Amino acid sequence: MEEQFSDTDLMAYADGELDADMRAEIARAIEQDEALAARLAMFTRTRQSASEALEPLLEAPVPDALANSIAQMVERHETAASSATERAGDGVDNVVAFDRRPQRARAPRFDLALAASVALVAGGVIGYLASQWEGASAPSGIVTADLDNPGLPAALRTVPSGEETSLSGGDRFRAIASFRDEAGHVCREFELDGADASTLVSVACQTGGQWRVQFTVAAAGADDGYAPASSLEALDAYLAAIGAGEPLSADDERETLNRLP
Repeated sequence: MEEQFSDTDLMAYADGELDADMRAEIARAIEQDEALAARLAMFTRTRQSASEALEPLLEAPVPDALANSIAQMVERHETAASSATERAGDGVDNVVAFDRRPQRARAPRFDLALAASVALVAGGVIGYLASQWEGASAPSGIVTADLDNPGLPAALRTVPSGEETSLSGGDRFRAIASFRDEAGHVCREFELDGADASTLVSVACQTGGQWRVQFTVAAAGADDGYAPASSLEALDAYLAAIGAGEPLSADDERETLNRLP
Protein backbone atom coordinates (compact mmCIF):
# COMPACT_ATOMS: atom_id res chain seq x y z
CA MET A 1 0.00 0.00 0.00
CA GLU A 2 1.30 3.45 -0.89
CA GLU A 3 2.10 5.54 2.16
CA GLN A 4 -0.07 8.61 2.58
CA PHE A 5 2.74 10.75 3.98
CA SER A 6 6.35 10.67 2.82
CA ASP A 7 9.37 10.69 5.13
CA THR A 8 9.91 14.29 4.02
CA ASP A 9 6.43 15.21 5.28
CA LEU A 10 7.10 13.57 8.65
CA MET A 11 10.52 15.24 9.01
CA ALA A 12 8.89 18.58 8.31
CA TYR A 13 6.18 17.79 10.87
CA ALA A 14 8.79 16.90 13.49
CA ASP A 15 10.62 20.17 12.77
CA GLY A 16 7.40 22.23 12.99
CA GLU A 17 7.77 23.46 9.42
CA LEU A 18 4.37 22.53 7.99
CA ASP A 19 1.38 24.80 7.55
CA ALA A 20 -1.54 24.43 9.95
CA ASP A 21 -3.73 22.41 7.57
CA MET A 22 -1.03 19.86 6.80
CA ARG A 23 -0.09 19.55 10.48
CA ALA A 24 -3.71 18.92 11.38
CA GLU A 25 -4.07 16.30 8.65
CA ILE A 26 -0.99 14.40 9.85
CA ALA A 27 -2.08 14.71 13.49
CA ARG A 28 -5.45 13.13 12.66
CA ALA A 29 -3.78 10.34 10.72
CA ILE A 30 -1.36 9.59 13.57
CA GLU A 31 -4.26 9.03 15.94
CA GLN A 32 -5.60 6.26 13.69
CA ASP A 33 -2.38 4.71 12.31
CA GLU A 34 0.11 3.09 14.70
CA ALA A 35 2.67 2.51 11.94
CA LEU A 36 2.58 6.18 10.99
CA ALA A 37 2.97 7.15 14.65
CA ALA A 38 6.02 4.88 14.91
CA ARG A 39 7.61 6.46 11.83
CA LEU A 40 7.06 9.93 13.26
CA ALA A 41 8.46 8.86 16.63
CA MET A 42 11.68 7.76 14.93
CA PHE A 43 12.16 11.17 13.31
CA THR A 44 11.30 12.95 16.56
CA ARG A 45 13.84 10.88 18.51
CA THR A 46 16.49 11.48 15.86
CA ARG A 47 15.88 15.23 15.95
CA GLN A 48 16.10 15.24 19.75
CA SER A 49 19.26 13.11 19.74
CA ALA A 50 20.93 15.43 17.26
CA SER A 51 19.94 18.53 19.24
CA GLU A 52 21.21 17.08 22.51
CA ALA A 53 24.48 16.02 20.93
CA LEU A 54 25.05 19.35 19.20
CA GLU A 55 24.20 21.66 22.09
CA PRO A 56 27.40 21.22 24.16
CA LEU A 57 29.59 20.99 21.08
CA LEU A 58 28.39 24.33 19.76
CA GLU A 59 29.80 25.97 22.89
CA ALA A 60 33.23 24.39 22.48
CA PRO A 61 36.03 25.89 20.37
CA VAL A 62 36.52 24.27 16.97
CA PRO A 63 39.88 22.47 16.64
CA ASP A 64 41.99 24.12 13.94
CA ALA A 65 42.61 20.85 12.13
CA LEU A 66 38.91 20.06 11.91
CA ALA A 67 38.03 23.60 10.83
CA ASN A 68 40.65 23.45 8.07
CA SER A 69 39.45 20.02 6.98
CA ILE A 70 35.86 21.22 6.71
CA ALA A 71 36.82 24.37 4.82
CA GLN A 72 38.84 22.31 2.34
CA MET A 73 36.00 19.82 1.97
CA VAL A 74 33.56 22.60 1.15
CA GLU A 75 35.88 23.89 -1.55
CA ARG A 76 36.39 20.41 -3.02
CA HIS A 77 32.70 19.63 -2.89
CA GLU A 78 31.73 22.84 -4.68
CA THR A 79 34.19 22.17 -7.51
CA ALA A 80 33.12 18.54 -7.94
CA ALA A 81 30.10 19.34 -10.09
CA SER A 82 31.92 21.88 -12.26
CA SER A 83 34.62 19.29 -13.04
CA ALA A 84 32.03 16.72 -14.19
CA THR A 85 31.61 16.87 -17.99
CA GLU A 86 28.44 16.02 -19.85
CA ARG A 87 28.92 12.63 -21.44
CA ALA A 88 26.62 10.37 -23.42
CA GLY A 89 25.84 7.18 -21.52
CA ASP A 90 27.68 4.28 -23.17
CA GLY A 91 25.36 1.31 -23.29
CA VAL A 92 22.87 2.73 -20.78
CA ASP A 93 19.67 3.53 -22.64
CA ASN A 94 18.04 5.96 -20.25
CA VAL A 95 21.09 7.80 -18.92
CA VAL A 96 21.21 11.48 -19.81
CA ALA A 97 23.51 14.35 -18.98
CA PHE A 98 21.91 17.01 -16.84
CA ASP A 99 22.49 20.71 -16.42
CA ARG A 100 23.88 21.32 -12.99
CA ARG A 101 21.71 23.47 -10.84
CA PRO A 102 23.32 26.72 -9.65
CA GLN A 103 26.16 26.04 -7.25
CA ARG A 104 25.00 26.00 -3.66
CA ALA A 105 26.29 29.25 -2.22
CA ARG A 106 27.37 27.68 1.04
CA ALA A 107 30.82 29.08 1.63
CA PRO A 108 29.79 32.62 2.74
CA ARG A 109 27.22 31.29 5.20
CA PHE A 110 29.00 28.08 6.22
CA ASP A 111 29.16 28.00 10.02
CA LEU A 112 32.33 26.12 10.93
CA ALA A 113 31.27 25.67 14.53
CA LEU A 114 28.02 24.04 13.46
CA ALA A 115 29.75 21.98 10.79
CA ALA A 116 32.43 20.78 13.16
CA SER A 117 29.79 19.79 15.68
CA VAL A 118 27.84 17.92 13.04
CA ALA A 119 31.03 16.21 11.91
CA LEU A 120 31.75 15.03 15.43
CA VAL A 121 28.31 13.48 15.90
CA ALA A 122 27.51 12.52 12.30
CA GLY A 123 28.59 8.94 12.74
CA GLY A 124 26.34 8.43 15.74
CA VAL A 125 23.30 10.21 14.39
CA ILE A 126 23.51 8.70 10.92
CA GLY A 127 24.22 5.32 12.48
CA TYR A 128 21.06 5.72 14.52
CA LEU A 129 19.05 6.54 11.42
CA ALA A 130 20.46 3.53 9.58
CA SER A 131 19.72 1.25 12.53
CA GLN A 132 16.05 2.26 12.38
CA TRP A 133 15.73 1.32 8.72
CA GLU A 134 18.29 -1.35 8.04
CA GLY A 135 17.52 -4.71 9.60
CA ALA A 136 18.68 -6.69 6.58
CA SER A 137 20.23 -6.43 3.17
CA ALA A 138 17.76 -5.73 0.42
CA PRO A 139 17.49 -8.49 -2.18
CA SER A 140 18.85 -6.04 -4.75
CA GLY A 141 22.28 -6.10 -3.06
CA ILE A 142 22.18 -2.74 -1.32
CA VAL A 143 22.11 -2.16 2.41
CA THR A 144 19.64 0.62 2.70
CA ALA A 145 18.53 3.59 4.70
CA ASP A 146 15.07 3.57 3.11
CA LEU A 147 16.63 3.52 -0.37
CA ASP A 148 15.77 0.05 -1.61
CA ASN A 149 14.91 0.79 -5.23
CA PRO A 150 16.03 -2.34 -7.10
CA GLY A 151 17.73 -0.26 -9.78
CA LEU A 152 19.90 1.70 -7.35
CA PRO A 153 22.93 -0.66 -7.16
CA ALA A 154 23.25 -0.73 -10.95
CA ALA A 155 22.92 3.05 -11.14
CA LEU A 156 25.63 3.50 -8.51
CA ARG A 157 27.94 1.23 -10.46
CA THR A 158 27.30 2.54 -13.99
CA VAL A 159 26.00 6.12 -14.12
CA PRO A 160 28.86 8.63 -14.53
CA SER A 161 28.96 11.68 -12.31
CA GLY A 162 27.13 14.53 -13.98
CA GLU A 163 24.48 12.27 -15.46
CA GLU A 164 21.12 10.94 -14.33
CA THR A 165 18.83 8.03 -15.07
CA SER A 166 15.27 7.00 -14.33
CA LEU A 167 14.59 4.11 -11.94
CA SER A 168 11.52 2.00 -11.35
CA GLY A 169 8.60 3.46 -9.45
CA GLY A 170 9.10 6.94 -10.86
CA ASP A 171 12.34 7.64 -8.97
CA ARG A 172 15.19 9.49 -10.68
CA PHE A 173 18.86 8.94 -9.81
CA ARG A 174 21.39 11.75 -10.24
CA ALA A 175 25.12 11.00 -9.82
CA ILE A 176 27.02 13.92 -8.27
CA ALA A 177 30.57 12.73 -7.54
CA SER A 178 32.73 9.69 -6.79
CA PHE A 179 35.53 9.63 -4.23
CA ARG A 180 37.31 7.43 -1.70
CA ASP A 181 36.86 7.81 2.03
CA GLU A 182 39.68 7.75 4.57
CA ALA A 183 39.52 3.94 4.72
CA GLY A 184 39.87 3.67 0.94
CA HIS A 185 36.28 2.64 0.21
CA VAL A 186 34.77 3.80 -3.08
CA CYS A 187 31.90 6.18 -2.34
CA ARG A 188 29.40 8.06 -4.44
CA GLU A 189 27.36 11.13 -3.65
CA PHE A 190 24.01 11.08 -5.40
CA GLU A 191 20.52 12.52 -5.32
CA LEU A 192 17.30 10.54 -5.59
CA ASP A 193 14.17 12.36 -6.73
CA GLY A 194 11.09 10.48 -5.57
CA ALA A 195 7.77 10.22 -7.30
CA ASP A 196 6.34 12.33 -4.45
CA ALA A 197 8.59 15.26 -5.52
CA SER A 198 10.90 14.78 -2.52
CA THR A 199 14.68 14.67 -2.98
CA LEU A 200 17.17 12.73 -0.89
CA VAL A 201 20.85 13.67 -0.91
CA SER A 202 22.85 10.56 -0.11
CA VAL A 203 26.29 9.00 0.09
CA ALA A 204 26.80 5.28 -0.54
CA CYS A 205 30.08 3.37 -0.20
CA GLN A 206 31.17 -0.05 -1.43
CA THR A 207 31.99 -2.39 1.45
CA GLY A 208 31.98 -6.16 1.43
CA GLY A 209 30.99 -6.30 -2.22
CA GLN A 210 27.79 -4.30 -1.87
CA TRP A 211 26.70 -0.68 -1.71
CA ARG A 212 25.91 0.61 1.76
CA VAL A 213 24.07 3.91 2.17
CA GLN A 214 26.05 5.84 4.79
CA PHE A 215 24.29 9.21 4.76
CA THR A 216 20.85 10.39 3.71
CA VAL A 217 19.26 13.78 4.23
CA ALA A 218 16.19 15.43 2.76
CA ALA A 219 16.72 18.34 0.41
CA ALA A 220 14.46 20.65 -1.56
CA GLY A 221 12.50 18.67 -4.12
CA ALA A 222 11.59 19.52 -7.67
CA ASP A 223 8.76 21.76 -6.51
CA ASP A 224 10.84 23.58 -3.87
CA GLY A 225 9.63 21.31 -1.10
CA TYR A 226 10.76 21.23 2.50
CA ALA A 227 14.48 21.03 3.28
CA PRO A 228 15.47 20.44 6.92
CA ALA A 229 17.68 23.17 8.37
CA SER A 230 21.37 22.87 7.49
CA SER A 231 20.86 19.68 5.48
CA LEU A 232 23.52 20.54 2.91
CA GLU A 233 25.87 21.83 5.59
CA ALA A 234 25.41 18.48 7.33
CA LEU A 235 26.46 16.74 4.11
CA ASP A 236 29.63 18.81 3.87
CA ALA A 237 30.42 18.15 7.50
CA TYR A 238 29.78 14.43 7.04
CA LEU A 239 32.13 14.29 4.06
CA ALA A 240 34.79 16.03 6.13
CA ALA A 241 34.22 13.63 9.01
CA ILE A 242 34.82 10.53 6.87
CA GLY A 243 37.93 12.03 5.27
CA ALA A 244 36.48 12.15 1.76
CA GLY A 245 39.19 12.50 -0.86
CA GLU A 246 39.24 14.57 -4.01
CA PRO A 247 36.44 13.77 -6.47
CA LEU A 248 37.64 11.25 -9.03
CA SER A 249 38.19 12.41 -12.58
CA ALA A 250 35.96 10.98 -15.30
CA ASP A 251 38.63 8.48 -16.38
CA ASP A 252 39.51 7.44 -12.83
CA GLU A 253 35.84 7.08 -11.95
CA ARG A 254 35.13 4.86 -14.96
CA GLU A 255 38.14 2.65 -14.24
CA THR A 256 37.32 2.43 -10.52
CA LEU A 257 33.67 1.54 -11.05
CA ASN A 258 34.56 -1.07 -13.68
CA ARG A 259 36.81 -2.83 -11.16
CA LEU A 260 34.08 -3.17 -8.55
CA PRO A 261 32.63 -6.66 -8.00
